[in-house]
Amino acid sequence: MRNYPAMRLRILVALFIFTLFSHAQELSDTYLDTQPIDSLIPLYDLHAEDTVLASRIALKYIEKAREMNDSTRIARGYTRLSFISDRRNGIKYLDSAIRISQNSTHKNFPTVGYLFKSHYLYENEEYERSLQSALLAYQFARTKSQIGHQITALHQINDINELWGDYEKSLDAHLLTYKLLLENKGSEQFDENYISSLEGLGRSYVNLKQPDSALYYFSEGIKESLRASDSATYYAFVSRSGTALYVKGEYDRALDSLYKADNYRDQFNNYYLPYYYYYVGSVFNKKGDVDKGMSYFSKIDSLYEDRGILYPELPEVYDKLISYHKGRGEDDLQLDYLYKLVVVLRLIENKKRNINEKTVNDFEIPKLVEEKEQLIADLEERNKLSNTTLIWALGFLAISSGLLLYYFRRQKQYKKRFENLITKKKPEVQEETNTIEDLGISQEIIDDILSRLQTFEEQKEYLSQRISLNEMAKLFETNSTYLSKVINLKKGKNFSQYINDLRIDFAVEELKDNSTFRKYTIKAIANECGFKSAESFSKSFYKSNGIYPSYYLKQLQQQKL
Repeated sequence: MRNYPAMRLRILVALFIFTLFSHAQELSDTYLDTQPIDSLIPLYDLHAEDTVLASRIALKYIEKAREMNDSTRIARGYTRLSFISDRRNGIKYLDSAIRISQNSTHKNFPTVGYLFKSHYLYENEEYERSLQSALLAYQFARTKSQIGHQITALHQINDINELWGDYEKSLDAHLLTYKLLLENKGSEQFDENYISSLEGLGRSYVNLKQPDSALYYFSEGIKESLRASDSATYYAFVSRSGTALYVKGEYDRALDSLYKADNYRDQFNNYYLPYYYYYVGSVFNKKGDVDKGMSYFSKIDSLYEDRGILYPELPEVYDKLISYHKGRGEDDLQLDYLYKLVVVLRLIENKKRNINEKTVNDFEIPKLVEEKEQLIADLEERNKLSNTTLIWALGFLAISSGLLLYYFRRQKQYKKRFENLITKKKPEVQEETNTIEDLGISQEIIDDILSRLQTFEEQKEYLSQRISLNEMAKLFETNSTYLSKVINLKKGKNFSQYINDLRIDFAVEELKDNSTFRKYTIKAIANECGFKSAESFSKSFYKSNGIYPSYYLKQLQQQKL
């Protein structure tokens, strides 16, 4: 919840450098040109609060690094630019740093680029992309024996899996990370990682309904934050303590802690508000003030509507809202929340599956292979192959063989999916046979929306990147609720899936029939099809067809030779 300083890996300014710049200087481009490259980073750190000046210094650093053809320094410059940029541009700068330093021998690169990117994406609530970056950071940190970076990456991985995974496994992962941290107290960012571990362990125990264990770790976090005179972190732990007190049934104390910490909400991350509303609302529900409790749950629904971001609490929130409005005889609201519950459950299940699969494939399996290779090396060196260790070695070799077999099977499977894709006809859309009463909308309105949807599809208006539910509702001269319901129940999917499926179907046919289109880059194809990024296009294409667009394009090009 707290935006810890370690997550930005802030660089302390060496005191002896201060004297070099203690006199007022006009930091013109001419002045910066005369400075040695290694003096520019301390100068940047000294003026980091002045983002315009800091940006000029970082760009000058990059310029000098390019003249030296020094990829590590170039990457360091882009990383500094990310610190003083908004998240969207910050991620772009980090992508540049990662790309340039991908083959760097430096101990910190490209690891720190992936760590920062994971953090920015997490703050932006893009959890699957954040997990991917954290996994890559962990792999590079292991390769370069950077314990501090490994622990930072593990915290990111654990936090994401805690949101969408198994709470028991999440606790085990937090405990292992905590143990690794205590075994390496001299590692970089130890203090910040220790604070993060205390919070992660406490959260896990809250999720497992073990409030006393949670309160132990939260109280340790409070002590550490007081020792460091960090008031924001202190109140983050006060707020977390409120959640443990709620689980313990001490509702007045829980509410007191949650209210106290809310004064610092501006210093907490984006997930704070739904978390805060959920626990405050839950406290009022338990105290018998259901109307007030439901008002907080309604705020969570509003956040979901505004941001379009899933929260783990949403199914419970909608279930409670459905029961509440049913009891009040408010059928329209009950039905509205029922639709949302169905959609949210489906989306959350997909998210959980994607995150769990990525953790297993990109983290647990590679870790086993690494351990296997180390085990075999040790056995060869010692030349002591007992029966037990031989069995383990063979077991690990079997895993490697299995992975190799999996790769070839997957390629064969991709090939079959490609062949099916280019031979199949575009499927007829099977509309759901729901009654007017199911939708709660007049037949006249339904027919009008369906007619406009047909025109929308025929004229390929879905290729516009500006299409949104609200904009489309205005275009159709209706409201977003009606439009969403018709799409959900007549097309059998939510609005985003409906638009994405149309775009993917267009991409499949256009790539197959248009030789000019096949010459475009994946990014250009994505933009032509209405997607804002190559990554979102690739994910949607794979979800729809079981293969990536790059593979589909490659196979098409080979066929045309």
